[in-house]
Amino acid sequence: MANREQIERCAGLLSSRSTDDEKLAGLLLMPRVVGAQDRESLEYIFDSMDAKFIERLMRTGIKQIETRTSTGETAATELPMLDIALSVINVFSSHSTIAAKPKMQDRIPTLFKVATLVEQPDALAEAVQILCRLLATDTAVRTVLEKPDTLLRIVDSACSQVEPLETTRFLDFALNRCSCYIHENGEDSSCVKGWTELLTSTANAFSNSVGMLKFELIPVLANALEPIDRADMDVADIAESCKDIARSIGSSCIWVLRQKSETTQYADQALVLYSHLVRLWPEHVFSGNKIVAASQSQHSQQNKDSELILRLACIEAQAAIDAMMICPPDNGDVDAENSTEAARLRRGWKLPFCAEIIAGWLEWIASWLDEQPESADVDEDAIYGVMSEIHKAAQVAVGFLIDWKDRGYSEQEIIDASPGLVVSIVHMLGQWLATDPKLHQTALPVLAMCTSWIKLDTVHGAAVKEFMRPCVSYALETCGIDEAQFIADLESRELRHDRKPAHEFASPWVGTVDFDDLSYAVYGLQSDEEVLRARQAM
Repeated sequence: MANREQIERCAGLLSSRSTDDEKLAGLLLMPRVVGAQDRESLEYIFDSMDAKFIERLMRTGIKQIETRTSTGETAATELPMLDIALSVINVFSSHSTIAAKPKMQDRIPTLFKVATLVEQPDALAEAVQILCRLLATDTAVRTVLEKPDTLLRIVDSACSQVEPLETTRFLDFALNRCSCYIHENGEDSSCVKGWTELLTSTANAFSNSVGMLKFELIPVLANALEPIDRADMDVADIAESCKDIARSIGSSCIWVLRQKSETTQYADQALVLYSHLVRLWPEHVFSGNKIVAASQSQHSQQNKDSELILRLACIEAQAAIDAMMICPPDNGDVDAENSTEAARLRRGWKLPFCAEIIAGWLEWIASWLDEQPESADVDEDAIYGVMSEIHKAAQVAVGFLIDWKDRGYSEQEIIDASPGLVVSIVHMLGQWLATDPKLHQTALPVLAMCTSWIKLDTVHGAAVKEFMRPCVSYALETCGIDEAQFIADLESRELRHDRKPAHEFASPWVGTVDFDDLSYAVYGLQSDEEVLRARQAM
C-alpha cells in the first residue's frame, strides 16, 4: 500500500501549480502509487488535481479524431492522450462519492462527444462505462435532461454506425435512468420536456431506421417507458410530443409484428413495447382508429392494425395461460414443488403485457363510445369481433385463477408468487366485467379472491381495488341501484339493495355475500366480520 509521502507527491504533480509535463507524469505515476480500490487516497488525489488538464487531454484526442475524419485518413489504432485520460477517469468514476463531485460531473459533455466520435472499441467501451457510472448519480441525469443535446448526439451516432451495439447498450441504460429520474422527480417540467425530446428522437430513429438498429431499439424503448406512469406525463406542454411518440413507436411495432421472416424473434419485444404505449397513452394509440362504418372510414389501415394487435394480444394471453396450466404431478417434495411453481409462472411472462393491451382498449372503447352521438355510424361488427376474442381470453383467465386456488394455494400465496401477473389479470377482468352483466356468473368465484387481495396485500391491494371499482359500479348500474345510496346502505348495515324485478340485464352478483364483501373492500369500509372482530378485541 502506498505511503502518505507517495500520495502527496502524486497529488502535487497533478495540482494546477504543476506544468503539463509534470501533470502527465503524475497521471502515469498514479496507478503505481494508489490501488483502484483505495477510495480514500483516490478521493484525496482527485480533490487536489487540475481536472481541466484531463479535459484538455480528451479534447486533444477529439481533435485528432476530427482531423483524421476530415482528411479521410484511416483511424489510427491508438490515441495515447485520450487513452490516458479515459483510463484515469475510469478509475475515479468507479467510486460513487468521486463520481458525484462537480469536477467529475463537468466532464460529462466531453465524454459524450468522445463516445459519439471514437471508433476504437476499447476507448468506446471505456467512455461508455464512465458515462454509465456518472449517470448513476441524479445530478448527472438532471444535467442531461436539462440539456438533452449531449444524449441526442448518441442517438444520432447509433443511426450512423454500422454496428451500433455498444452505443445502443449505453442508450438503453441512459434512457432508463432518465425515466427513473422523471418518475421520482416528475414535478420538474423542464426535465420532463427534455425526456420527451430524447424519446421523440429515439422513436424517430426506431421508425426511420432499417436493418438491425430498428430491432435493437425495441428493448431500448421498452426499458425507457417501463418506469413511467400516466401521472408522470401530466405536463401540458408535452401533450403533442407524447402523441407523436405513441404513434411513431406504435406504427413501427406493428411493422415488426407483421414480418414473417427471421425478424419474428423480435415480435415478443414489440408486443411488450406496444403494451407500454397502451398503458401510458391509450388515447393516442387508439384514437386514430375511428371505428365508424367501413364505407366511411378514412383510417381502414389503422383499424386493421388495431385489430391485429388486439387479436394477437388475446391469442398470446391464452397461450401464456395454457402454458401455465400445465403442471407435473405432485411428488411430495416441497422444494421441488416451489421450484416447479416458479417455472410454471415464468412460462406466462407475456400475459401481463397482453392483459395491459386488452384492458387499455376496453377502457378506451367504452369512453369513446360514450362520446359518440346517437347518429354515429359505428362499425359494431368490428367491435363485436374484437370483443369475441377478448371474451375467450378473459374466460381462460378466470379459469386460470380458479384453478390456481384449487391447487391448494391461499390468496396471499397466489399474489406473493407473481404479483404482476395477478394484478394484470385483475386489470383485464375488471374492464371486461364492466361490459356485460352476462359475464358475471362465470367470474363469481373470483370476487372472494379479489376481496382477500385488497385486504391482505398492502403493496398491491390498492391496484386490485382500483381495477375492481368499475365493475362493481357497473353491476350496481345494471340493477338500477344508486351507488351513493348503496355505499350508505353498507355503512348503515342496512343491505336493502335488491335487484329490480324482471331486470333482464341485472348482474347476478348484486345481493350475494361475495359481492357485498368485495364492495366493503373496494369502498374501504369495514365488513361485518371486521366490525365483530374489533368489538371482540376491546
